[in-house]
Amino acid sequence: MEDTVFISTPDNVTLEFELAGLGSRFCAWLIDSVLIVSLILVVGVVMILMGDRGADFWRTVFHGGSDWLAPWNFALLIFFVFLIMWGYYVLFEGLRRGATPGKRKMGIRVVRDDGLPIGFREAALRNLVRAADMLPPPASLLGGLAMLLDPKGRRLGDMLAGTLVVVEKFEAPADSAAAAAWAARVEQGRSRQALTLPQGVISANQIGLIEQYMARRYTLPPARSAALAWQITEPLLPLLGEDREALVKRPDRAGYCERLLLQILEMAKGNRSTSEPAIKHRAQPALF
Repeated sequence: MEDTVFISTPDNVTLEFELAGLGSRFCAWLIDSVLIVSLILVVGVVMILMGDRGADFWRTVFHGGSDWLAPWNFALLIFFVFLIMWGYYVLFEGLRRGATPGKRKMGIRVVRDDGLPIGFREAALRNLVRAADMLPPPASLLGGLAMLLDPKGRRLGDMLAGTLVVVEKFEAPADSAAAAAWAARVEQGRSRQALTLPQGVISANQIGLIEQYMARRYTLPPARSAALAWQITEPLLPLLGEDREALVKRPDRAGYCERLLLQILEMAKGNRSTSEPAIKHRAQPALF
């Protein structure tokens, strides 16, 4: 299993993701399992407190009896447990962009194999075969073996859904309000829209690429972060009215590129009118 994976975007920029290790994924699964079992127990207690019918149901399931409906009760119990286990992962991963409480606690999340956040479709697909990954229960040898053999550490559900489990950290300096607000927009998916400037249009895909880079810049090696900042910014320089040759010679090129990218995100958010001329960055103070 590899430690990192490189994903090429439609804009020919390669992003680096750190793959989640087996230990962190196991701990996340353990935390989620405890929460699922607790949920099942709570619902079971509620059913018992509902009265004689609820008590009779559980007594029939676990102790048998002469009731000819006992097999159906047991089947209903299995379905009920499966629904909670499957629904737990699908709802959390679908609603929280690939992060269950256990994954969030361990600092990992599920993403699509193109680097974008997953939706309900991917969450449902990857968890449909969770039962197969857990064979033989509860050892989960089949899923563990698949993860060990696959270079990207994918279990069967990940292979079906086209997903990866990666380390996801949104680390930013405490005094960087712009970066913090921007990271929140990435989480909620609200800032990905095309931006029209007098010199041309910055596409929604390019805005999304900027968001992905900015979210991960603090987790990348400085040299790698600087190279990506330049690769992403260079095609946008004509739209921003910037002189490429002058920027190449700047000693603070990486920081200047990041300031340009942050201002693009601010404009995309709507804080500035898109009908204004290109921003004259040299007349403005640094954002961070």
